[in-house]
Amino acid sequence: MAKNTKGIEVAEIISDKCIACQICIGECPVAAIQLTAEGVARIDPELCIGCGKCSESCPVDAVLFEKKKKRRLRKEERGIPPEAIPGYEGVAVFIEISENVGAQVSWELAGKARELAEALNSKVMGFLLGSGVEAIAQDAVAYGCDEVHVIDDPQLEHYLPVVYGKALADLSETLRPEVLLIGATHLGRDLAGVVATHLRTGLTADCTGLAIEQETRLLLMTRPTFGGNIMATIFCEHKRPQMSTVRPRVMRPPEKDEERKGVIRHHEWTPPMVELPILVELIRDSADAEGIDIARSPALVVAGRGACDPSTFHLLEELAHLVGGAIACSRPVVESGFMPYERQVGQTGKTVAPKLYIGVGVSGAIQHLVAIQGAEKIVAINSDPKAPIFKVADVGIVGNYLKVVPELIAQLKKRVG
Repeated sequence: MAKNTKGIEVAEIISDKCIACQICIGECPVAAIQLTAEGVARIDPELCIGCGKCSESCPVDAVLFEKKKKRRLRKEERGIPPEAIPGYEGVAVFIEISENVGAQVSWELAGKARELAEALNSKVMGFLLGSGVEAIAQDAVAYGCDEVHVIDDPQLEHYLPVVYGKALADLSETLRPEVLLIGATHLGRDLAGVVATHLRTGLTADCTGLAIEQETRLLLMTRPTFGGNIMATIFCEHKRPQMSTVRPRVMRPPEKDEERKGVIRHHEWTPPMVELPILVELIRDSADAEGIDIARSPALVVAGRGACDPSTFHLLEELAHLVGGAIACSRPVVESGFMPYERQVGQTGKTVAPKLYIGVGVSGAIQHLVAIQGAEKIVAINSDPKAPIFKVADVGIVGNYLKVVPELIAQLKKRVG
């Protein structure tokens, strides 16, 4: 295969086979493919990264590309120590506080931490920072923490990066967890970078999957990359703790068990000797101008590129009303100016986990699918039977939404009288 000046083996278009369907153009994560004046797709070799997505998507095999099988490196080749790094034990979860209660993402991570701890034959620890947080510490036990380590101090009543960063780093240095998980909220994303810097360890942000490699005890952290077109699995070989932030509503929380027993330990703490800023006002931005937070809605009707038409907005609005939910959208709809960013579902928008998700004209790009994997039931309406969203849908309806949605509304009205 041909190589570009960077030494990357690149794909080539067989012009005689190309039918100018432009599917490869849409699949290319780096915009390396264009349609020429002759109506044939052409790949810019200097932009091509050799991912092979164009070859996989071409319906007529007009792309010349041989994807090499990756050989899994042996432990010795990867430079991994023959045994786990000594002195570290347990899976720790940072318990974030939201509106004076434990944030939902913290309980989601507590459930995942239990799975990881069982794979490591270890324990689950909750790290809790705040002021007057005894009730939240009890909740952490009820959601699966074996131990809850608390720093209760008036200076921790409100989040400040300098104060929280030092407190969480101090707990981590004292208790030395093997894994540290933090929710990828606005607060968590800010805090995780501060703590990773303090601890001089690695950090993988916005993960959508976590697993343990048994023989090495490595945390395998999976996240979207290349704008969500590729899923990468990352691990931290030589530093501990292995840190990850995880987006809300990606993991399912465990059932709360009020009878569960655990240990709650309070730690003495020395605040940083720096002049701290004064919190004047706390502005919450989870909801949009209409006061709707799609991340908390029990049902969503999501408009995609195929339903990006202001004249039919009333149909989606009526459907959302009938199912007791809200209207949301995919990224192309926001970019068109049809709906505000606060309503966007996706990797660059919000991760959602409604009881019911209805996608109307949503094709199902990977960055969108990652953000809806927590939904209990997914209904997809699309005129393209090959749309990726049908692969994850519980119910798929192939057809023009202008015919399907009115019929769906009529049937729902019959049901509710």
